[in-house]
Amino acid sequence: MKEVRLTDLDELALTVRDRTARSYIVEAIDAYRGGAYRSSIVSTWIAVTFDIISKIRELSNQSDPMAQDFISTLDEAIKSKNIKKLQIIEEDLLKIATEKFEFLSNQEQADLTRLKDDRNLCAHPAFVTEEMLFEPEPERVRMHIVHVVKHLLQHQPVQGKSAIERIVRDIKTTSFPPTLDTACIFLNSRYLDRAKKSLIENLIFLLLKAILRGDHSDLPLTYSSQMILTLQAVSNRHPDIYEERIKAKLLTIIESLEEDSLPNTFRLLGADPRCWNWLNESTKIHLKAVIQVSLNKPSIRNSILEAILVDDLKPIIVKGFNELSQQIQISVIKAIPQPEFAAQAIALYLKAGGFREAERLGESLILPMANCFSVTDIKKILKVVEENDQIYDASGTPAILDQLCEKTERYLPDLRESWQSLFDFIFPKYSRLYDETENADIWSDTNWESLANRLKSAGVSLPPNKK
Repeated sequence: MKEVRLTDLDELALTVRDRTARSYIVEAIDAYRGGAYRSSIVSTWIAVTFDIISKIRELSNQSDPMAQDFISTLDEAIKSKNIKKLQIIEEDLLKIATEKFEFLSNQEQADLTRLKDDRNLCAHPAFVTEEMLFEPEPERVRMHIVHVVKHLLQHQPVQGKSAIERIVRDIKTTSFPPTLDTACIFLNSRYLDRAKKSLIENLIFLLLKAILRGDHSDLPLTYSSQMILTLQAVSNRHPDIYEERIKAKLLTIIESLEEDSLPNTFRLLGADPRCWNWLNESTKIHLKAVIQVSLNKPSIRNSILEAILVDDLKPIIVKGFNELSQQIQISVIKAIPQPEFAAQAIALYLKAGGFREAERLGESLILPMANCFSVTDIKKILKVVEENDQIYDASGTPAILDQLCEKTERYLPDLRESWQSLFDFIFPKYSRLYDETENADIWSDTNWESLANRLKSAGVSLPPNKK
C-alpha cells in the first residue's frame, strides 16, 4: 500500500521560478491558511495568468515568432484598453499555453481548467443564486495550489517540442560542454532542473534513437559524443525516469536495427554498462558475435572497444585486442586508454628500438594511459626505463616521466622507493658533473631537472644527497 503524503506548501512555493508568480502563490497560500478559500482560488488563478504571459514574453525576447505575435496582440489590447479582446485572451490562455507553447499537457490543462471554472464562481457570485453561493472545500483549494505549482510555476518557459528543438540546437553547437561535469551544470540549469517528466521521457527516446539508429536528420552520429553526454546528464539528474524509459525502449530499438547499425550499441554500453543488464539473452549473444567478427574493422573498432566496461564483454574484447597488430594496438591505446591495456602498453614500450621510437611510444602509450595505471604498473614502467638504454638515454624521456609523475601524484607515497631507484640508476651517468665541494645541484644541468625538482618538493630524497 502506498504511503500518503501531503505536499508541504511552503516548500512548494520555494520551487516557483519567477519571483512575482511566487508572491501571488504565497498570497494564495496565506489566504488558504486563513480560511479565505475564495480569495485563495482567485490569487492562484492570477498566478497562472501572470506566469503564462511572462513565459511567453520571455520567449518573445528570445525572438520566438509565435510568442512575438501573441505579445504584440496583447500589448496592443492593453494600450487601447480593449477589454473585450483582453477577456478573449484570458479565456483562451490555457488553450494557448497547451497547444501553441506546450507549457501544459492535456491532463494538466484539464486540471487548470477546473481552477479557472472555480475562479469564475468565486469572482462572479452575481451569476449564481444566493442558495448556490460557491463555498470551496479546503481540500479543493489546496489541490489547485499544488497543481498550479507542479504543472506550471516550477518550470522553464520551454517545454515539449520547442524544448527538444532547443536542446538539439545546443548539442550541435561548437561550444557544447566537453565533459560530463560541465554538461550536467549546463543542461541542469538550462533545462533539466525544472523539466516535466514528459519532456525527459521524450528527450531520452530521441537520443536513444539518434545514437542507436544513426539516421536522425538533425542529430547525425558526428554528434554522438554530445548526445552521450546529454543522456548521461539526464541519467544523473532524473535517474528514475531514465531507468524506466531505457528499460522500456532500449531492447525494442536494438532489435529493430539493421546489421550495420548494431555497432552503435557498444558506445551506449560503454557510457552506461547497466544497459547490458536490460537486454535479453538472444540480443546479448548477437552482440557478442558482432564483437568477434568486427573488432578488426577500423570504422567500428573504437565503438566496440568502449564497451570494455561491460563485465560480460571484457574478456571477448581483450582477447580481440591482443590479436590486433602492434601498430593498431598503439593507436587503440592512445585513443581509448583502459586499465585492461596496461600490460600490453608496458610491453610495447619495453620494445622501443631507438631514441625517437622510445619518445613516440612514451607519448602514445604511457602518457594517455597515466590515469589507468596502478602503482604496480608504474613500478614496472620505471624498471622498463632502467632496462632499455634507448628509453633512458632518449632526450625526451625525462619530460615524459615528469608528466607521468604529475598525472600519478596520488600514488607518490607508494612510489618513493621506485623513483629513488630510477635516479640511483641514472646518477652514475652524470656523476662526473658533480663537484661535492661546490654543493651544486647536479640535476639542474640535465633534462631531468623538472622531474627531480618535482620529486624533491614531494619529499623524495635523490642522489647525490640522498639520506
